[in-house]
Amino acid sequence: IHDDIEDGDLARYDQPTLCGSEGVPVALNVGDLLIGEGYRLIAEAGLGAEAMKAAVQEAADAQRQLCRGQGIELSWSRSPTLLSSRQILEIFRLKTAPAFDAALQFGAIAAGRHPEVAGVLHRYSEAIGIAYQIRDDLDDLRDDAGLTRGGPARPSVVLALAAERARGDDRTMLQAVAAGQNTASLSPDAIRRAVATAKADEKAALLLESYKEQAIRA
Repeated sequence: IHDDIEDGDLARYDQPTLCGSEGVPVALNVGDLLIGEGYRLIAEAGLGAEAMKAAVQEAADAQRQLCRGQGIELSWSRSPTLLSSRQILEIFRLKTAPAFDAALQFGAIAAGRHPEVAGVLHRYSEAIGIAYQIRDDLDDLRDDAGLTRGGPARPSVVLALAAERARGDDRTMLQAVAAGQNTASLSPDAIRRAVATAKADEKAALLLESYKEQAIRA
């Protein structure tokens, strides 16, 4: 819910978001309620004292990391500049992976987590979280939404990779879009070329498969 508010998303998965249907104040209040509900569930999970301490620590650390990653993206959106694909992957690592990690660590803690398990789950979560965001990027280009929404782009590793690989006018134009330029200022032909270039970038698909493989190995 907070993510939808911060991104200004009125719909998600073809359904209205809470801020889209009920407005920001109601959505913010419900989002805050659900964070408190999460900590209530931890408190009532029946864990022993040490496990309870570990679970609360995992929840707090994950929340802090998620907010840091989202904060980096929000700061970028206020004054967009061209980011490298490596920088965008780091944003993905911070803003998504901790949610996977916390959920898995909770289960491990409840089962008497072995010290080695924590590191394995952390590596898995980073790989699967980054893969999730790359998949989201690719899905955005499925219907060209990533380039035609008319506002500043979000950090997109697909666009960054395409810009790094393109040449000539296409490279200049893709760099402008990847740096958050309002697509309304671009010609329809330029947008079509950008979409075609990004869609044809096989490196994004290979990167997605790489992080999937890392998750499998973990």
